[in-house]
Amino acid sequence: MRAWIAVLTLLAVAGLVLALAGGDTLDVIGVALVGIAAVGAVSLGFFAVGRSEDRAREAEARGREPRAADEAERRAADGPGDGRLTARRPPRSRGDS
Repeated sequence: MRAWIAVLTLLAVAGLVLALAGGDTLDVIGVALVGIAAVGAVSLGFFAVGRSEDRAREAEARGREPRAADEAERRAADGPGDGRLTARRPPRSRGDS
């Protein structure tokens, strides 16, 4: 990421130097280089925000995952079986009462 920041900075500085050096063609090239550097900087900002959100999401997911020891204790407490719920639904009321 730092390398991209350095490249974009150099691109903007080169564009400013060319624009200030004069001449119609150099002005156009300089302004174009500064514009490209600006678009790259905005894109890099969005990229950095996206990466930080991805890292936060991964950390949150790791925090939610049950640890292996906790999972083993829970299964032992549930007793034997295939892990399905065994409770039945109460009968429906038909409106008789």
